[in-house]
Amino acid sequence: MLGSSLSHEDLISLLAVVGVQLLAAAAVTGLHRFDAWLRRALPYVISVAVGVLLTTGAAHLLPEAIEALGNRTALWVVLVMTMLTLYTFERAFHVLSGVSAEPSPEVDCTEVHEPGEHHHHHHGSRSTTLLLGAVTHSLVDGTSVAAAFALDRRVGWVTALAVGLHEIPHRMGDFALLVHMGIERNRAAWLAIGAGASSLLGWLLVVALGGSGSARVAWLLPVSAGSFLYISLVDLLPELQAEDKPKAVFGQILCLIVGVLLALGLTQMRGA
Repeated sequence: MLGSSLSHEDLISLLAVVGVQLLAAAAVTGLHRFDAWLRRALPYVISVAVGVLLTTGAAHLLPEAIEALGNRTALWVVLVMTMLTLYTFERAFHVLSGVSAEPSPEVDCTEVHEPGEHHHHHHGSRSTTLLLGAVTHSLVDGTSVAAAFALDRRVGWVTALAVGLHEIPHRMGDFALLVHMGIERNRAAWLAIGAGASSLLGWLLVVALGGSGSARVAWLLPVSAGSFLYISLVDLLPELQAEDKPKAVFGQILCLIVGVLLALGLTQMRGA
């Protein structure tokens, strides 16, 4: 039985993966009720997420990967190929769906189109492609969290924090775009939240590879590091560059620094 073979670290990582998705689900639900407040706060959440993701990828996941696998060429090839694969996937996604692969939460989710006969299939194909991208993204996130926990619990919690902060704008953006495509708000919310369930498949993948203590899991660390670096630098950071008000820019930079310090501080805590 799977339950009898799970280690304590596997169960802790499962708790973290589920917790991340509950946080993202709460953000989508909150977009119904606190739309204006969430939109004002979101650029600062994204700034913190960039800081946490960059620090987690460069200062935690990569050193863990080098320690476990050695500073070999194959490790760096995996890192680069992960980033190139994500770029290829997002470009293909953009062409097929006509929307950004990392949807901006600034899309007006109050603008709901009535799906008539002449464009229902078009909206349906775009929403399907959007959801496929969200499912794939959550799969990678679940794998990243579980792989980090398998190597070091402190790095696992920092990774879960990084994924959680990133999932908030990502899931809210999915919801906003689904509504913009003409899907009813409640159904769009359920679809956006449900896409996160694939993170459990990522967790199962790590468990299937041996979970805690498995050398094979260590090869997922450069994949996770490459994913975090790509998401922070290519997907999230450009979202902040449209801001030109000095006070807001200063606030975002401050939040980015907070994210870096938060990621560094958490991994220095003992007994985590």
